[in-house]
Amino acid sequence: MRDQVDEIRKRGAELAIVGNGATHFAAAFREDFELDGPLLVDPELRAYRAAGLRRGRVEILSPRLLGAGLRATRAGYRQTSVEGDPWQLGGVFVIRPGGALAYRFASRDAGDHAPIEEILAALEPGAPEVAEEAPRSELLASVSRAVSLIADPLIVPSFDRGGFRLHALAFDPDDLEVDLTGRRCLVTGANSGIGYETALALADLGAEVLLLCRSPERGAEAAERIATATGNAKVRCETVDLSDLASIRDFATRLDDAPVDVLVHNAGVLPEERAETKDGLELCFATHVAGPHLLTRLLRGRLEASTDARVVWVSSGGMYTRRLQVEDPGWRDREDGYNGVLAYAETKRAQVVLAEMWARELEGTKVCVNAMHPGWADTPAVRSSLPRFHRVTSAILRSPAEGADTVVWLAAAGAASGLAGRFVFDREPRRTHLLPGTRESEEERDTLWQLCEEIAEAAGDRSAS
Repeated sequence: MRDQVDEIRKRGAELAIVGNGATHFAAAFREDFELDGPLLVDPELRAYRAAGLRRGRVEILSPRLLGAGLRATRAGYRQTSVEGDPWQLGGVFVIRPGGALAYRFASRDAGDHAPIEEILAALEPGAPEVAEEAPRSELLASVSRAVSLIADPLIVPSFDRGGFRLHALAFDPDDLEVDLTGRRCLVTGANSGIGYETALALADLGAEVLLLCRSPERGAEAAERIATATGNAKVRCETVDLSDLASIRDFATRLDDAPVDVLVHNAGVLPEERAETKDGLELCFATHVAGPHLLTRLLRGRLEASTDARVVWVSSGGMYTRRLQVEDPGWRDREDGYNGVLAYAETKRAQVVLAEMWARELEGTKVCVNAMHPGWADTPAVRSSLPRFHRVTSAILRSPAEGADTVVWLAAAGAASGLAGRFVFDREPRRTHLLPGTRESEEERDTLWQLCEEIAEAAGDRSAS
């Protein structure tokens, strides 16, 4: 486009460039390319979000990128440092006086550029205005749902990367065209994996995001990376250990009284051997069940103060294999000894039940509670805790961002607000029981709730003493 500036100006237009790097980088860019037109910087990505431009890691890994890099190298250009958000894709817009849009091009992946012929044609006096984008293909959505009826019961073609892409054909892209400015979101276990991608996406939509992490160092590093990537300065880390009830109470005490709009229960563990917390709870149960229940209980008033609060429990597809366990949730008296994978699955089943019970508890308020499962995602936790599973499935695992998609959708999309109490996978409500013998009784559900309440109350008594 730099070489066509004269042609652009002959048509009465001006080439204005917007980048997301720092001012000094823009100055070097102007000098390198010998530009004399307007060159603007948008480190907070506000213009990019307003324009609906894409952002993502997979799109950057494009075959076009290699060719573009080789051409730039042959022309004498060298990559030095990276400024701004390297994952942000660009676009080209032709805007007429008065704001009418004559041309819109959004890059689909790295190296995907608008044809100069199309840009010049849009500058002609008689060029038509851009019509509203066509709605998503209902045919594709219908095909996606039809194929899903076959694929989903088979698990593998549903939970894997291919399953996500199949289900995504039915997604409404407008669902996440939202501005979360002014909303406060809390995400537990947000320093890596699905929690990190959730926090990143919410920050990218403009929300204030608190990363609740056990490690202050890893949490602070993740918060800094998110703030840099999104240009959102309202991202910070709070040290909270979800397995430690005193740590949860301490956080709730120091958090100000402003409304909490989103609470994502994502923190997770999968221990090889049975471990007991200082509160006398089995580690999985403490981290996935007792801790999140207490945190929800302590933040209830702040959630109810929101005009549209969302609570999301990140469960696991593994919960389908297990029944709710209330006789020995602490794994003290199991005949075959401790099994971390089964303990994990049982607590993930308990999360689904608790989400349903919290939805019932908060019925009539403006708090929507859901559980979801992310499918099989390639996260650090899977690699470290399930190395054999990871080796076998690594070629088909979802990216962490794909695993986080439904979490973000439940946290932000208006379309999700009417699904209180439902279990959701890839933006669709799903059954909570697939195998015979896994359905719990109402008495067992009540027992779980009472157990969590007793633990929370006892933690309060210990804190007071």
